[in-house]
Amino acid sequence: MHSIDIQQSDEPMVRRYEYEDSSVVVADVGSVEGTVDVVDGTALVVVPGSDGDDQYEIDVPGEEAKAVMRNGVVTVEIER
Repeated sequence: MHSIDIQQSDEPMVRRYEYEDSSVVVADVGSVEGTVDVVDGTALVVVPGSDGDDQYEIDVPGEEAKAVMRNGVVTVEIER
C-alpha cells in the first residue's frame, strides 16, 4: 500500500484551462458557500468563516468574465 502525504493549505487550489474561444479559471475554496464577483480583472471570492469573512482574489485575464460559485468551487469563464 502506498501512502500519499496531503498538506493542508489556506489558499485555494487554482487551475486555468485555455480553449480556442475562452479561458476558464477554477478554484476550490473548500466545502463552503460564499459569493463571487468580477471587478476590474479580478474575481473577488468572499467565504464566511468562524473568525469573520475570508476573501480571496483571483486574477482574471480580460474584462468580459462570468463567475459562479457552487459547492465551494469557483468557476470564472472569460470570453475571447
